[in-house]
Amino acid sequence: MRRRITIREVAERAGVSISTVSRVLNEKPHDYVKEETRKKVLQAIEELNYKPDRRAQSLRGAKTGIIGLVMPIGFNPFYEQFSYAIENACYREDYGLLMCDSHGDIERERTYIDLLVRQKVDGIILTTMGLKKKDLDELISRGIIVILADEDVPEVNAPAVFANNYLGACQATQYLVDLGHKSIAFITGPLSILSARDRLNGYVDTLKKNYLQIDESLIQEGDYTYKSGYLATKRLLKKKNFTAIFCSNDLMAFGAMRALQDRGYRIPNDYSIVGFDDMYFSSISNPQLTTVSQPVNKMAQKIFEAFKQEISGKSPRKKIHRVLNTRLAIRESCRKLT
Repeated sequence: MRRRITIREVAERAGVSISTVSRVLNEKPHDYVKEETRKKVLQAIEELNYKPDRRAQSLRGAKTGIIGLVMPIGFNPFYEQFSYAIENACYREDYGLLMCDSHGDIERERTYIDLLVRQKVDGIILTTMGLKKKDLDELISRGIIVILADEDVPEVNAPAVFANNYLGACQATQYLVDLGHKSIAFITGPLSILSARDRLNGYVDTLKKNYLQIDESLIQEGDYTYKSGYLATKRLLKKKNFTAIFCSNDLMAFGAMRALQDRGYRIPNDYSIVGFDDMYFSSISNPQLTTVSQPVNKMAQKIFEAFKQEISGKSPRKKIHRVLNTRLAIRESCRKLT
């Protein structure tokens, strides 16, 4: 087994002190190192193939090169896709990622956050399904870097990256209106979280803009699961006064499609369906699902950039929210009314 190279050997190769090598490795903003010296140290690290002991670094309070991720990965396949994009963004920058699946449960979120803090990760990327401002304020007050991903928490002074949920809902609803649909049902996400409320507002405002009636009975609350989409559609079918359903995520859209097909209806011949997220299998379903596409790869990159800015110590006092535009992926699940 190859012997581990030590920091002392790197210092000797570069002709500098051990503390100088340590400052280069830790990249603390207040630890000034001349650029010429930094290059010599980095060259020595490369020549010797030196790998820092991350655990020893964490015990000394230095950066570990590891980020924590708390996300409801198993709750929704979209988050599986999103978490992989975040992992890729971290990997490209030589950071490791500890993934924790909250299953959409707030107590799991709290448990995993405590675990990651004890592991001394450099920061936590969080998609919360219900943590409040006071929960996150307490975390941030302890000097822990928190990046909010996909779900914002109002008034929390932490960087946040998410898609423009309001715009996406407007795009989906307007598309159905342009196809001639005047009675459009909507299955919301859980209205306790901001993304679901933004999507509902986009749907309502677009109907108003087109002078279409808001029928409260055609708005059914779901919880972003396949089952809730299925059950909400069964409730809607008792009314039979709509021609299209806009679902607040793709998983509920697939539940809606199954409920319609179980009743013998054809999509899009009898009903049009639009989803939100653009999960990887939305383009291979039968029929292929028209949906609002979230830019997951770009979101993942922006999340990592926000983390790097925070850890550099150069972040603004008032944290920046990065809101990325959505686009409509038009496929086979809608038809034009004649």
